[in-house]
Amino acid sequence: METSLSARQEWQRGWKQLLAAIIASATGMPLYYAVSSLFTLGMINEFGISRGEFANVQALLIVGALVAPALGRAFDHFGFRRVYALGTMAVMGAHLLMATQISSVAGFATMALVYATAGLCSGPLSYTSLIAGWFSAARGTALGLAALGVAFTALVASPLLASLIEADGWRSGFLAMAALGGLIGVPLVLLLAREPQRQVLHPDESDAARGDNRHFKESDFWFLAFAHIAMSIPGAGLLSQLSPLIQAEGIGPAIAALGISAYVVGQVIGRIVAGWFLDRSDPRKVAVFFTIVPALGLVLLSVFDLGAVFAIGAAAMVGVQQGAEIDLFAYFTAKRFGVKRYGRVYGWMIAVGWIGNAIGILTFGWLFVAFGSYAVPEAIGAALLIIGAVLIAKVKIDPPASVPLSSAL
Repeated sequence: METSLSARQEWQRGWKQLLAAIIASATGMPLYYAVSSLFTLGMINEFGISRGEFANVQALLIVGALVAPALGRAFDHFGFRRVYALGTMAVMGAHLLMATQISSVAGFATMALVYATAGLCSGPLSYTSLIAGWFSAARGTALGLAALGVAFTALVASPLLASLIEADGWRSGFLAMAALGGLIGVPLVLLLAREPQRQVLHPDESDAARGDNRHFKESDFWFLAFAHIAMSIPGAGLLSQLSPLIQAEGIGPAIAALGISAYVVGQVIGRIVAGWFLDRSDPRKVAVFFTIVPALGLVLLSVFDLGAVFAIGAAAMVGVQQGAEIDLFAYFTAKRFGVKRYGRVYGWMIAVGWIGNAIGILTFGWLFVAFGSYAVPEAIGAALLIIGAVLIAKVKIDPPASVPLSSAL
């Protein structure tokens, strides 16, 4: 049952939990996903594989779709701290192995499996679970502010990692991320984070309640699920190929890193602005707006040869959508299905989203091989974003009762 505290009271009691969520996203798997394309060309050259074959390994993240619902239940049952700590330290160990031991595609594939599974413990499933338990009236804004961590570190880390990789090779980048997460991220998060009351299992909570799967019978669950797949395909596809995509415009890797920075800036704008409006207006209208705009950007990018500057701008626009997307699905899940079941329901949202991520990574990589450019996957991505907007607009969810829609827009 959600609290009746005012937004101000929620900020007073929950600001440390928000800070913990910010640090978790800033130093865990979200950071790796934001900068992963910086490693692509170096690893392809060392392993002697094509971009399509590299995409096949990256697409192993679909394994995350198999474990996300179970991890969601784990967050509901065991709480944030234990699940976050165990999973994130496993990811840091994988970073260390990538930096020092991995010398084959098979080894990289093994580490990709670790990222796909343990990585969920520091991703959106993790830190949005913490926020959903501590915030209600200010939940959208809090979810948006959680983006500040990964936005800041990725904005700073992208050019630094690009320079480090250019000077010392891609392995040095993994070593730097392992140090950031293991020595800074995990200790600070565990120092700040406390479990919300919703994560304590009460004696009257039966086994049947713990295994409640009635959301599968609700049409809104499926509207959200298929919308998440549709939106995840272009987002993951573009991000996985972002640096090579911009370098295809004839510029070097250092400047191409600006595309990642632009993407991250877009994520910050998308998450904070979308989160603010989610607390004050019709969530469905917010979702449609933040999905249609980047779709138009991809249409322009696929049809016109506008050069690297526009490519960086399009990356920022897609970043806006991807940033808002995390807010949207976390908010819709907690609002539509309740906080008590948040982990298990949002775990399924993560699962279907990872299916979309895997499809996007595969299609962007192989369609580049087939057509020699990114125009076709960009056009497909725009169409999928529009489909996602239509689906999420059909979910039955009301605007916040405390703020009239007309005054918020």
